[in-house]
Amino acid sequence: MVLTQQIAKNTGLHSIGKVIGLFLGLLAFAFIARYLGQVGFGQFTTVMAFLQAFAIFADLGLYLILIQMLSLPNADERYIIGNFFTFRLVSSIILLSIAPLVALFIPQYSSAVKIGIAVTSLSFVFGSLIQLLTGFFQKNLTMKPVFVAEVAGKIFLVGLVILVVWLKLGFLLILLTVVVSGLVNFLILYLFSRKFAKIRLRFDFSFWLRIFKKTWPVGLSIIFTTIYFKGDTIILSLFKSPLEVGIYGAAYRILEALIMFPPLFMGLVLPYLTRAWAEKEIWDFKRIFQKAFDFIIIVILPLIVGFLFLARPIMVFIAGYDFAASAGPLKILVFATGLIFLGSLATHVVIALEKQKTMLKFYFLSTLIAVAGYLVLIPRYSYWGAAAMTVAVEFLITFFAFIVIYKTTGFFPKLAVFYRAFLASLVMAVCLFLFPRANLFFLILTSLFVYFAGLYFFQAIDKRTIKQIVGFK
Repeated sequence: MVLTQQIAKNTGLHSIGKVIGLFLGLLAFAFIARYLGQVGFGQFTTVMAFLQAFAIFADLGLYLILIQMLSLPNADERYIIGNFFTFRLVSSIILLSIAPLVALFIPQYSSAVKIGIAVTSLSFVFGSLIQLLTGFFQKNLTMKPVFVAEVAGKIFLVGLVILVVWLKLGFLLILLTVVVSGLVNFLILYLFSRKFAKIRLRFDFSFWLRIFKKTWPVGLSIIFTTIYFKGDTIILSLFKSPLEVGIYGAAYRILEALIMFPPLFMGLVLPYLTRAWAEKEIWDFKRIFQKAFDFIIIVILPLIVGFLFLARPIMVFIAGYDFAASAGPLKILVFATGLIFLGSLATHVVIALEKQKTMLKFYFLSTLIAVAGYLVLIPRYSYWGAAAMTVAVEFLITFFAFIVIYKTTGFFPKLAVFYRAFLASLVMAVCLFLFPRANLFFLILTSLFVYFAGLYFFQAIDKRTIKQIVGFK
């Protein structure tokens, strides 16, 4: 099976799982938002953002380095995955145990938020391990276990959320549903993993040191990324009311749902980029990079156009009329979403090139700009300032990453597909503009049909590419 088909098959399977998981996650979000209201959902958002910051601190970029090390010739999978698993488990428990203690000393947080942080911290330990195991399956292009675990976890989440809402059990039980969902997802994935490599705890501290030497540049960059990516919500929670946090958090929830896809796709592509560069197959490296770039462009352009026209009906449909105001920041955040898609591509290529250390100064600079911007804009402009600054910082990170790639390889992706996809997205925009009051689902389906027809008409995609993707001979 050719590379395009392998990646397409596994991306397709995991994408289906992500789409189902996304739908179920948004369904749970709809029940939670309607049940808790703006203030309660603001507290929920504060808990999740606070813990996500600590979880990403524990991440250290391990799953990316795991994929890279497993992709090397003659790699001992059991030994490597065992040590990575243990290293991630220990670091996650330590850092996520600190989170509730830090929250105790923040006077702006209510007792419900502080207790919620303590209750929910365990779910992020599970999430941390799930990400690592996903990297193992990504490398082996075997995504069925990830699909099953993702869907099962989300089914449990929706079922438990509906039960809590029906019985009116309150804020803390809503948070507990997140913990149970994460546990179910992890256990299923762990049991599947034992069919491929029996994972057991390994405490080879010399190998841990080797892991740390490889991962600290990525880890430090992720720490900087965390500060600017989650800093907006956390700083907003310190300066503004839970109501405003809830409005911004609802819009941000849509962004977080959308940006699950790029790491999935790039996790499948990364081993091939790594191997091509390591073996000095420069033409192959450029070919894979170009195809990945074209694919990301084709995805993000209709995404941006669609949300610019449909943000309000989408927010009302998902979260109810209480969150119609979330459409405003969502229209800004969709540009950040597009930049995150491109940035994910660029940062994964940087890892394949082993230029993580080069990016550190750019992450540090972007973090300083982000924190300064949030502290200036959020007290004055609330969630509008937070959304605008998020876009600005994502642009900086993406720009710097592509500069590093170009200086290392002398290659920048050709923009032919971008121009053609842009024309197709303009046709899609006209379609949405002409029928502003039509049914939401009719608009989504019609505009996507118009967009893909435009892609074919403007030759952004051709029959050969379509046949490769769907697996025809």
